[in-house]
Amino acid sequence: MNMIQFADTNEKISAMGLGCLPFGSKLDRPSSFALLDRFAEEGGTVLDTANNYSFWEEGSRGGESESVLGEWFTARGNRDRCFLATKLGAFPTVSRAEFFAYKGDPWQDKTQGLSAKTIAKAVDESLARLKTDRIDLLYAHVDDRRTDQEETLAAFDAVVRSGKVRHIGCSNFKVWRIARAREISRHRGFAAYRAYQGFDTYFQSEKFANTGIFDQMGEELFDYVGSHPMTLFGYTPLLWGSYTRPEKYAEIPRLKHFERPQNAERRLRLERVAGETGWTVNQVIYAWMLSRAPAVVPLVAVSKMEHLAEDLAAADLRLPEELLAVLDAPLD
Repeated sequence: MNMIQFADTNEKISAMGLGCLPFGSKLDRPSSFALLDRFAEEGGTVLDTANNYSFWEEGSRGGESESVLGEWFTARGNRDRCFLATKLGAFPTVSRAEFFAYKGDPWQDKTQGLSAKTIAKAVDESLARLKTDRIDLLYAHVDDRRTDQEETLAAFDAVVRSGKVRHIGCSNFKVWRIARAREISRHRGFAAYRAYQGFDTYFQSEKFANTGIFDQMGEELFDYVGSHPMTLFGYTPLLWGSYTRPEKYAEIPRLKHFERPQNAERRLRLERVAGETGWTVNQVIYAWMLSRAPAVVPLVAVSKMEHLAEDLAAADLRLPEELLAVLDAPLD
C-alpha cells in the first residue's frame, strides 16, 4: 500500500485507514481480528478508533473497540508497526436512551468534553484498554464550547510532553475553531493539531441539512489546509453503502438529504469514470479522495472480508487530471 507523509513531519502512514468502530460491538473478536490481520498484511498502518465506540449499539457501553485492538496488539506483537489513532471528549455522561432522547445537542451537552481533567483521565483509560504505552494520534472527538480552548490545548500538550501521546488532531470542528486552536498553540508553544477528521463523500447534501452527521468537508477547510498543512482523514466515504445499494435510501432516513438532482448528475459521472477505468464506483470515490489537493485519507469501516478486499485494492489508485476534472466540474 502507498505511504504518504503525515502532516508536516517526516513520518509516513498508509494511504488508507481502517475504521475500527464496529469492533467488539457489531463484530465479535474473531471477525475483528481477521479484518485487522488482512489490513496489516496489505501494508495498512492507520487504525482509527475512539473511546466511545460503540456506546450506541445494543449491549455496548463504549470502549469495546479499543479493548479489541489492545487484545490484537498483544496477540500479534505488532504495535510498533501500526499508527494508532483514538479520540476522546465524546464519551456520554448519560444512558444511551437519555442521550438519543435529548432534544438539544447531546454531543455538546451530554458528553465528557475537553477539560484538562477529562483529557488526563481519558488518556490513561484508553492506554489501559489499548494495552500500549502511547497513542500515535489523539483527537478531540467533537468541539467543546464549554471549555476554553487554551485549557484543552494545555492538557493535550501535557500528554504529548509526557510521551503518552505523539501527535494531536481534532474531529468535527468548524474551520475557524481549528484556526483559533492552532494560533493558540503557536503563541503558547503547545503541541498543535496536525490532523483533522471529518465527514467526506462525493455526494453532497443541501447546505445546513440536518443529516444527523457532522459537517461535510468543503472548500473552506481545503483552502485552510492548503496553507496550514494538516493531514485530512475522511469518514463515511461510501454513505453507508448507498452508492451501490439503492435500498439503503429506504432503510436510512438521513439519506433523504442526498436525494438531489445534483447527485443524480454526480452518479452519472461516477459511472462514467468507473466505465473508463474499470474500477468499481466505490473505488472511484476512494481514488477521488486521494487524488485531490489536499488529499483525504479514506477511513474504511467494513464487516465483510470481500468489502475490505475491494477497498484495499483502491488504496493505490489515483485519477488522471482529466477524470478528476470530470468529477469536480461545477454543477448548477
